[in-house]
Amino acid sequence: METIIQIMKKYHFSEMETLVYTTLLEQDKLTGYEISKQSGVPRSKVYNILEKLLKKNLVIVNKSEPKLYRAISSDEFIERLEKDVKQDLAILDKQLGGIKEAEEEELLWKIEGYSHVLEKVEHLIKHSKKSLLVQIWKQDISDELLFLLQEAEKQLDECVVILFDTEHHYDLPLNHYYQHGFEEEKLKDFGSRWINIVRDEKEVVFGTLSEETSQTDVTWTKNNAMVSLSKEYIKHDAYTLKIIEELPQELRSKYGHEFEKVRSIFKGE
Repeated sequence: METIIQIMKKYHFSEMETLVYTTLLEQDKLTGYEISKQSGVPRSKVYNILEKLLKKNLVIVNKSEPKLYRAISSDEFIERLEKDVKQDLAILDKQLGGIKEAEEEELLWKIEGYSHVLEKVEHLIKHSKKSLLVQIWKQDISDELLFLLQEAEKQLDECVVILFDTEHHYDLPLNHYYQHGFEEEKLKDFGSRWINIVRDEKEVVFGTLSEETSQTDVTWTKNNAMVSLSKEYIKHDAYTLKIIEELPQELRSKYGHEFEKVRSIFKGE
């Protein structure tokens, strides 16, 4: 019920209105007194709520006494709401689309919250026209994001996905992607999971993240230097993983079974 209440609030239905409507959905027809008793909405407020729902056409009332109230079906309500939303979006698309957007300055912008990061990532993937470079953890790939990656792989000439998973369960329905394989070492470097998405060599989303908002530190920018740096980081990761795929035995004989010696890059190591 809490989920229903929160979603209904987005469309300007109060908690009490939602409680009255859902009560009527379950009970077919009721008097105002019965609605109050079963919904938990105080009797002093229930008739005012019913009047609001009548005006919103979510509730109908009979013409005789005693007054009985009934909810319109959920199918009818959702169908009508969907129609209204589509009409509103069409108007916004036309009118907002006619506004010439200001040229983007090369500033770095923080994205607040895990879900907002994934929304931005989905937007970048969906609107990639020429190229898409991705570093991402399997835990952060939703069904919608996976679908967008599949579509990007079909449509783009340049699409590189590097997948991370601490359990090494690299089982995505994509035609080609690179399995990183060195997650533990990278987690020591970064301290948490991270994401790096470069769209059309024009913009990038990068940073560390988790479902905990307080642990998310992700930036979006069109800064040329940051885009280039992120692009080259992903490409060089792909170069290395491609070599490992093609020459695993030779590399293990030289750098160890887990390629641990390759990380010894400083003098004296």
